[in-house]
Amino acid sequence: VVTLEMADHVEKVKAYIAKHDLEKELSNAVNEAIKQDAEDPYRVIIEYLKDFALEEDDDDDIIEEHMEMPTMKPRGQRAGVMAAKFEVPTDWTAPVFEKDAEAESFLKSVMEENRLMKSLAPSDREQLMKAFKRVEFAAGENIIKQGDRSDNMDFYVLETGMADISIEGKGTVMKATKGIAFGELALLHNAPRAATVTAEDKVTAFALDMISFKMILMGKSQKDSADYVGFLNSISMLSGLAEADKQSIAGCLKEVEYVEGKNIIVEGDEGNNFYIIRSGEVKCTKGGQEVSDRLKRGDFFGELALLSSDKRAATVTATQPTSVLMLGRHEFIRLLGPVSSEIAAAARAKRQQ
Repeated sequence: VVTLEMADHVEKVKAYIAKHDLEKELSNAVNEAIKQDAEDPYRVIIEYLKDFALEEDDDDDIIEEHMEMPTMKPRGQRAGVMAAKFEVPTDWTAPVFEKDAEAESFLKSVMEENRLMKSLAPSDREQLMKAFKRVEFAAGENIIKQGDRSDNMDFYVLETGMADISIEGKGTVMKATKGIAFGELALLHNAPRAATVTAEDKVTAFALDMISFKMILMGKSQKDSADYVGFLNSISMLSGLAEADKQSIAGCLKEVEYVEGKNIIVEGDEGNNFYIIRSGEVKCTKGGQEVSDRLKRGDFFGELALLSSDKRAATVTATQPTSVLMLGRHEFIRLLGPVSSEIAAAARAKRQQ
């Protein structure tokens, strides 16, 4: 017998699932357990949801200017955060502002944690670091003001001091402290400032002008995405994917460079990423012994641990300067799930040659 209390509870559960858009990811998590024929489905489901939660929880380092704005990226999509189309001018030169070693170290540490900057290649981070200009604000001075809109807005990283963030004059809703970046959304969306940021005491910050922001962050992202789609087309296993799927994959790829002798993955470690070699060469070893032909441009590795949740089966080491395109576990399952068995079969065949 279904009581009114039980029926009411069911409706509350349905409403909660709908409110937080849980149905899709819960279904994906269960499907992943089914695909693996997991003896311990709870572990697989928990790992899947944990990875998804980590994907979604990367916003703490950016001031949430978009409280009253539309969400700037689809749920679950990651690297392609650039919203407004930007045409890359051909005559632009990046500005260079001298900095001491301490300032350079500070900016580099911010870039490593910031969702907009951490996916840039090392050379682009270096260019970005040089383009930041140190600025100062007196206590009570507005750094940005809600509603402002112009062609010379800046993106900021707070270095010293503290600033108050307010919306519609209703008091402080958040405080900005050392290492916090803000001001990006108005530039991304070509929109008015969505919040006011006021120096609480004397503040020093690093400012990046709009053109440099768009050239280095937005222009680079768009160019990389197009380059990555072209590269995916050169890989027979992936070239047959729908164009929209390749663009989604390209938007989630992160390029990482390794020097000769650097381990990319280590035997026995947890596996959280899938790798495609863009340039260079790697060797695969077990117990110190090479177990396959060396992998080069267009080859991929790291898929087995993602498909089975097992530990890494081998160590993969760069034998020369090597660039790889990295795809996280969640994106791999979401975007390459339909062809994952073919990817695994192709990888096994390559390593047995």
